[in-house]
Amino acid sequence: MTETSLLGLRTVTSSAHRGTGQPVKMPVRAPHSTRRIWQGLGAIAIAASLVGGCVNTKYRTGAPAQNYIAADEPRAAEIGRDIIAQGGKAGDAAAAMAMAMTVTLPSRVGLTGGGVCVVFDAAKKETRTLDFLPRPAGTGGAALPGFLRGVYALQAANGAMRWEQAVVPAEQLARSTPVSRALARDLADSAARLSADPEARRVFLPTGAPLAEGALLSQPEVAATLSQVRRSGIAAMYGGPLGGAVAQAAAIDPATVRGFQPRWTGTAAVPLGIVSMHFAQLPETNNGTALTAAWNAAADLPSDQRAARVAQALGATGNGVSNGASAPGAGLVVIDHEENGVACSFTMGAPFGSGRMVPGTGLLAARGVDGAGFGAPGLLTNAIVGRTQFAGAASAAGNDGPAAAPAALLTAALPAALDKEPGAAIRVSRAASGPGRATFVTCQTSIESGWKECQIAADPRAHALGILVETER
Repeated sequence: MTETSLLGLRTVTSSAHRGTGQPVKMPVRAPHSTRRIWQGLGAIAIAASLVGGCVNTKYRTGAPAQNYIAADEPRAAEIGRDIIAQGGKAGDAAAAMAMAMTVTLPSRVGLTGGGVCVVFDAAKKETRTLDFLPRPAGTGGAALPGFLRGVYALQAANGAMRWEQAVVPAEQLARSTPVSRALARDLADSAARLSADPEARRVFLPTGAPLAEGALLSQPEVAATLSQVRRSGIAAMYGGPLGGAVAQAAAIDPATVRGFQPRWTGTAAVPLGIVSMHFAQLPETNNGTALTAAWNAAADLPSDQRAARVAQALGATGNGVSNGASAPGAGLVVIDHEENGVACSFTMGAPFGSGRMVPGTGLLAARGVDGAGFGAPGLLTNAIVGRTQFAGAASAAGNDGPAAAPAALLTAALPAALDKEPGAAIRVSRAASGPGRATFVTCQTSIESGWKECQIAADPRAHALGILVETER
């Protein structure tokens, strides 16, 4: 466990790298000073010990405001911390983290790709899906770039800062940043594909071998591209020269790129008393009906089996990708001190997308997907009082089956919904070798005291990082 002070803020980071020679950061628990009566089935998702590394804390009104951040790439999580430190909200932090991941984890996140988010607006007490999937649109399944418009819509609806503030950290990282463990793993796995493209080989395999963890990654073309995005906004992609270059490389009609719009829709929800578990609802699916039916049909099963049934239903309703297998994904989650929640999953459609650079941009061209099998973002929300109780984002490794991400998130979160004692819920109910990776923040609130207890679970298999940031109210 590491505690640091940043701009007068107390932060606690949580991560785990088992078997790597790195220290495992252990839970931090605040003292128990009063008996708590947990809020009905608000005990859903207290399974933070399912994966290595967690932070545990409590607060009540009048205490420092607390914000929770986790991402499947450590530097992106640190960017989210910095945005919160500057007064940002959940939408600002998520947007800046997503932009940073296009630089620090281009194997899974990129401006030519896309994703899906589940977003809770605490003031409006509304949970929605933001769909910006990189659907197939060009030759050979090339993707229609949805990322920028999706991230812009996320910040515009759920942030308070200027767009430029979300882009600047990524632009700075593109000039030079150390290769993270997550990226180093993907580079090692995809070296043969990247070596086939001269530009990709120059950036990621400069000596003929893939860059190792800690090596400096310099992407000046990406920095220049992000400079365009910072100065011109999303018009750089949807109407500007950047979009033209992407369209030409992918053999997509430029008008199709210009016309892309993300979609705000409802969610696929499982009601659990006064709270509901929300998953992304995509137009190609009917997973809301399937989820509810599966949940009710498995009512008499043990909690882990019931979750597995629901995971199967979510994975069977069109959440795979076009080739019937899962694409690799990466995710992030944020719960801010105003109780807004964001959970997002992103993909390039394949490791490093097509493996080929778009000339003059530094960007890898993405492959299209027609569903969210790469990731499963989810939120547990209380719409009565306007509170986010759980924010999770599971991702597929790319070789673990089309329902890997939904299975990972559901088996992490839903079993705890049926455990009435918090101690019983803190247990391992998903094998370490199971499909998918799940990184999440999970909270309980005491009706008696008003205290809120949250834990950050950063999946060590994704080399994820979680951070608690305390700010002044």
